[in-house]
Amino acid sequence: MPYRAKTIYYVEMNLTSLQQEIKTLPETQQDQIAAFLTALRMKRDGTLEEIQQRLNDKNPSNWISWDDIKSDFDFEEPK
Repeated sequence: MPYRAKTIYYVEMNLTSLQQEIKTLPETQQDQIAAFLTALRMKRDGTLEEIQQRLNDKNPSNWISWDDIKSDFDFEEPK
């Protein structure tokens, strides 16, 4: 079987042009990019690992109630 070389396309894009391109996307795609970048940051700084450990914690004494979290952040639930 003959070898077929793969063509690799490299597009150089600076941050400004990337930001401009993202502005043209529909909001749902912008939200997907935001979630992707947030996950990358959380993985990079260790936050994702900490969240995973907390979610896997089986000891109720380490759990924080939803009411405590809401009061810490002055969160009001939508009506």
